[in-house]
Amino acid sequence: MKTLRLVLAGTSLAMVLAAPAQAFDLKGMTDSANKAVNDASEKASSGIDEASGAANSAMDSANQGLAVTGEAQTLVDSLTKDLGVTSQQAAGGAGALLAMAQNNLPADQFGGVLDKVPGLDSLLGGGGMASSMLGNISSLQGVGKAFSALGLSPDMISQFAPKILEFLGGQGVGGQVLGSLKGLWGV
Repeated sequence: MKTLRLVLAGTSLAMVLAAPAQAFDLKGMTDSANKAVNDASEKASSGIDEASGAANSAMDSANQGLAVTGEAQTLVDSLTKDLGVTSQQAAGGAGALLAMAQNNLPADQFGGVLDKVPGLDSLLGGGGMASSMLGNISSLQGVGKAFSALGLSPDMISQFAPKILEFLGGQGVGGQVLGSLKGLWGV
């Protein structure tokens, strides 16, 4: 019995030693896994960059079609000078805040604002692509997304809103409407 066990153990050992060696390559497996993770990260990053680029292109083309007219140009010039932003950013940021107001104030109140300031409706896109994009803004979160698409920090809302309110007050927009806008914009 003991001899049989020794013979079996010896045979098993001989078979193991005679079999082709299959080395366990931990470094190779790790390198392969790291490469797969890096490739996946690059693809995901590329997709995010492409989506972000597409959103920015859409916003750029919408803003390029935006022809600011009347007193609205004075507002855009003031925002550009006072806040150190481009005229495109000033027009887009003001348009986003005004779109939020349009979507939240009673129609007669907002219509009164448009009546007092010639050209203010031009900041709302004039019915084109910008108009459809701005038409969806009904909250400060939406305004923040528009600011981000313009390359502005959403924190800039707190700098735009008082300037716009000051401008509207100077154009004769009434205190009740200004109060509504202050509440809406969190000023």
